Formats: sequence, structure tokens, C-alpha cells
Amino acid sequence: MDLYLLSCRSTASSVSWDPVYELENLIASTCNAMILAPGYRPAVQRARSTGGRVNRWVEKAFGKTIGRYEPVPLMLPATTQPKVLLVTAICGADLNLLSAIKGWRQQFDCVAAYVFDAWGLPIYPSFTRQLDHLFVPMPELITSLHQGLHIPVSFLPFGVDALRQGSGASDRPIDVISYGRIPQPFHKAFAAAFNQPQSAQLYYRATPRRRDYAPILPYEQREDDRDRQLFFQLLRRTKLALAFDTLYPGMREFPHSFVTLRWFEGAAAGCAIIGKRPTTPVADQLFNWEDATIEIPDDPLAAIAFVQELLADFSRLATIRQRNYWHTLAQHDWRWRIQQIFQTLNLPIPHPLADELRAVEAKVAQLSRIHTLVT
Repeated sequence: MDLYLLSCRSTASSVSWDPVYELENLIASTCNAMILAPGYRPAVQRARSTGGRVNRWVEKAFGKTIGRYEPVPLMLPATTQPKVLLVTAICGADLNLLSAIKGWRQQFDCVAAYVFDAWGLPIYPSFTRQLDHLFVPMPELITSLHQGLHIPVSFLPFGVDALRQGSGASDRPIDVISYGRIPQPFHKAFAAAFNQPQSAQLYYRATPRRRDYAPILPYEQREDDRDRQLFFQLLRRTKLALAFDTLYPGMREFPHSFVTLRWFEGAAAGCAIIGKRPTTPVADQLFNWEDATIEIPDDPLAAIAFVQELLADFSRLATIRQRNYWHTLAQHDWRWRIQQIFQTLNLPIPHPLADELRAVEAKVAQLSRIHTLVT
């Protein structure tokens, strides 16, 4: 099998994209995949960096004529092996990147996409209907996307690189961490209570990396990977991680509740996940162990007292730490998701991926022997 990954890394940089590129890098290393990363045409890049109505028109005009992206000079090997193209994207509109590969449908035997924020059927380009498969992390969207695009659509939950980034270590000087979207009353309450000179607790609020100035620097020169490493290092040093259902008041409005990346990231790092559990039924399938998530009171001041009591329960936190790490490794490592993609597409599992899956299983078995009471 000749495997290729089509990536937006030459056109987008933000903390939202970091997990996408992390997954792509893992697929590339475990599946011998070649990453294709077309950039914008110079005129489009200038229009995007300048902004304004006229330049938006320029970008749109390029999109409808010769295309926004520099063409990918792709010469596929003349072999009998199946030629497979995978596309990872934040939203459906990002699949426009396929236009950078002339005749992509004719060149590849199988083309599939994994879209993280899969809402908004109208923003998917019309040629999405030519895909062989679409993977989405929200089962509630499968029916509407299948009916609108007339292609197979499958549920593929988010995951995390638990094998490399996970931990059950006990050295955790950060008491509570928050990142991404959380209701502001909780952020203000935790900051006011825990970050005063007299406080014995530490509340850390991770701030997003500022978007790179246009034109976007090459991926290798940016801070994407280093920021991601720092992010996980912080999580591995944290006792409690805040996370809230996407439908909870004060959060960004979404059409449905869904299990976002932070639930997997925090659990893999051994944090106790506190906040408001996703109300989607699939949450009970994905986080199906004791204390996988812990509900805090709706009143931020009451939540402070609740958290202080939880932080004092060292035995419970130690058990949660090991249990969350073990279950995430056993169920939610990205390698299991990559295997699911290949199985769904009826493609052979690459040997390096099979080797790493065995490493995951070995680590799970090792932890099971050490922590028989928490699994």
C-alpha cells in the first residue's frame, strides 16, 4: 500500500490545529505515509494577509478558477499496490485542499477524510461526494452527512498519544489546570481563590499560542510541536483538569454535545477530569469507568469548596490517576483509531503500526500487573 497524507500545515497554524498535525505525524511514522502540504498561491496569500472585501473577492475568484493552492507535483509510483490518500481537517471547508492535487480521484484507489469539527454540511465542497469514506467524531452527524453527501460516514472518536504522552506519575505541583473554552465565572472563581499569596493551591490557565503572522512560517520553523510537548508536560504535572460539556451555559454554542479532545488528553496524562460531563450518550461508552469524570457544583464558589475537598483526598486522586491513564491507553490511544480507519477501509495494517499496537498492549498489561485494584 502506498499511503499519502494531505495536510493543511502549510496554510494554518494555531493550537486548534496542533492535535491534527500530531495525529498526522503519528500516522506518517507508524504507517510509512508521505505528508503532502501544499501552500497558498502567492496572490492568495497576499490577499489573506491584507484582508478586506476586495481581497476576499480575490481569494474567492482564485478558488473558483485556478485554485487557491499551489499544485502538488505528485508522481505516484507505478506499482500494483493500492494508492491511498487520507485527509485530516478541522472543518469540512478544509477539504478544499484536495483541489491542490490535479485529478486526485483518478490517481488514488481510496480517498478518505477525518474531519474534527464535522458540522455544517453546506461548507463541504461539492467534490466531497467523491470520497470513499468520511470519519467524524460525532455520531449524531452521521445520518445527515450520509444523506447529504451520499458517501459512507463512520464514527471515529478523538484519541490521544497515550503511549508517548500519558503518565500515572504522582509528582503534580499544579492543582487545577484549564485550557480552551470554559465558562468565565469558573475561571474567575478559581483564579481568585487559588492564585493569592495565602493560597496553598495553584490554578493554571493555559493561554493559546498567538497565530503566526502571514505568510505562515514553514511547519518545521514554527512552535507547533514544542508547544504541544509543553502542553502535555503541564498536564502530567497536574492533579485536576477542568472540562465542560459543549452545551453547558457559557460555552461556545454547538449543535450537539460531543466528547472533545481535552477529555482524552487530561485522562491520558493522569489528571482527574472535573467539570460537566458531556451529555451525549456516547460519553457513557467512551468514559465507562469509575471516576472517569467528576461533576462539580454549578455555583463557582461551591465548586471551589468541592475542589479543595477533592484535593485533600490523596487516596482517591491516586486511584483516579492510575485508572484514567490505564483506561485511556487501553481504549483511546490514537493507534487504536488509526487501526480502525484501516479496518473500516479494508486496508492492511502497516507493520510499524502493528508493532506499536503491541507496545500499547504490553504497556497496558504491565500497568495491569502493577495496579490490579484500579483497572
